[in-house]
Parts: sequence; structure tokens; C-alpha cells
Amino acid sequence: MERRTLVNHRSRAPVAADVRQHMRTLAMFFTAAGLICGFTSASAADLEVRVVRDKQDLLITHPERVATKLIAIAESCSVNSTAYAVSGNAWTRILASDSFVHVVFSNPRRIWLNDRNTQGREERMIQEVLFPLPMDGDPPHIYLKAGKEIVSATKYDPYALRELALEDDLRLRGLPRYDLLLNLRGKR
Repeated sequence: MERRTLVNHRSRAPVAADVRQHMRTLAMFFTAAGLICGFTSASAADLEVRVVRDKQDLLITHPERVATKLIAIAESCSVNSTAYAVSGNAWTRILASDSFVHVVFSNPRRIWLNDRNTQGREERMIQEVLFPLPMDGDPPHIYLKAGKEIVSATKYDPYALRELALEDDLRLRGLPRYDLLLNLRGKR
């Protein structure tokens, strides 16, 4: 009788091991799926991107990529234009204009900008970026909110603007000024 118990025990052991292995695999799968979903929603919730073209809001399929390209434009600027480009209502006026990109970060982003004296670069923590998109010329300045302060910069790298113009969701292709950017030689 003991022998039969041993045989039954051994015949069940592989089945029990398989079940345990499948349960471990399922637990790891659901843990990984939960982490991936958590990271995805956290990054999407980290920022809001609003794009207005011809007074119409556009749907942006890759908001993080657009925000990254705007930061690249701001960091490429060689002149801090705050002293002459930021008036009391500049921010409000741009938000009421026909075409712009506005990014709001839930957690401030660290960027490097030229200081007011254009002596060097300084680190800034920004909460918002506002970039006008005129139809007939270059955007003159990029505006950033750092705390309650509005900072503007200009003289950006045309290749940085070109990267933004390549975003299909912004619908900049076909406009003469932005088409010129698209005809720039490849990246330097």
C-alpha cells in the first residue's frame, strides 16, 4: 500500500510543478502589464499639449515628442529676449491668437537657457511652454513660464524648428515658411 502511495505522489508531482510554474508566469505577466500601463498613463498625465491652427484645436498623437521638440527649440536659442518681448499681456495675447502650441507640465521640466546678459547658460525649471506659429513668417520668440516669471528666448536653431515642422499633427507642411525649413539639408 505504501508503494502505491509513492507512485501516486510521484505521478502528481509533475502536474503540481506545471501548475505552480504557470501560476508564477501569470503573476509575472500581470505584474508587468500593470507596470507598463502605470508608466504609460503616468507619462501621458505628466503633460498637456494644446495645438491651435487657424483657430481650431488639433489632435496630437505624440504629445511627449512635441513637448521634447519645443524644449529643444528653447534650449537652442542664443538670445534671452525677456526684456523686450515679454509685456504684461504677451502670454494672454498669444493664447488668443490663431495658431500656437501650448504645453503644460504637471511636474516642472529642467532646461538650460541663456541668462539675461547672454553671458552663459542657466538652469531653469519650467512649467509651461508657449510657441506662436505664424502662418507667414518665423515664430519670433518662444515663451516659458518658470514659477510666476515669464521668460522668452529667440534666435533658435532652424534645425530645431525644422524638427517641429516635421510633426504631421501640426499641419505646417505646405506653408511657404515651413516648407523652406523642410528643404534644409539633413541634420548637421
